[in-house]
Amino acid sequence: MCTLSFIPTDDGYLAGMNRDELLTRPTALPPKTAHRNGLHIVCPSEISGGTWIACNDRAILLALLNWNDVPSRAALKKTQTRGLVIAQLIAESDLRTVRAAYDRISREGMLPFRLIGIFQSERKITEWRWDGHRTSKFEFPWTRRHWFSSSLSDTSAESERGAICEKAWSSKAAGTKQWLRALHASHEPTPGPFSLCVHRSDAATVSFTEITTAKDFISMEYWAGNPCSRGDTRQRLELALRPAS
Repeated sequence: MCTLSFIPTDDGYLAGMNRDELLTRPTALPPKTAHRNGLHIVCPSEISGGTWIACNDRAILLALLNWNDVPSRAALKKTQTRGLVIAQLIAESDLRTVRAAYDRISREGMLPFRLIGIFQSERKITEWRWDGHRTSKFEFPWTRRHWFSSSLSDTSAESERGAICEKAWSSKAAGTKQWLRALHASHEPTPGPFSLCVHRSDAATVSFTEITTAKDFISMEYWAGNPCSRGDTRQRLELALRPAS
């Protein structure tokens, strides 16, 4: 259950992600930096060690959304968490090596997911979809885009949230940081399961993560809690952008 937005800029990109979870799920840990395979990485994490979003100093962003509208989903048995997918890929340096690493990892026993990869050096966006048995892959142009998921219905989330996002793009401020933050805190047309800022009796948006890349730096800003009431809980981490060799 999430919403992910991507906005290309003159020298990088801006991205934002709402994480929607059951209220009974343990609170996630805020972002930290790590060093693996010669790369610096920044990401929040679950207590189990998995994550739903991460970025490295090659300006590679990986984000994972649950894929709920899969016909065979109810018959699948979970034996490993999909939250570990990004951790196995984010220490790669380009699209080619991420693709190869994805092909190597074991996904058996993972529930369906959609993995979004944003690759600044190649100016490409890739989406991998795992249905519990096989992967399909999609490529998208380097243009603005939104992705949506909901445990109630991905299709309904895409229809209702997608309409709100398209309407928001008519604003003069569209594409700015303040616009993105307001969009992800939106309750239009009313607070509920399919508003961008989710409000349900059993689930809600529990964090907002924002990534900015430019010519020489990457920043990750993270707000714990519901975006409409996040206050001053922001945490910001910055990485120096490593030029592609």
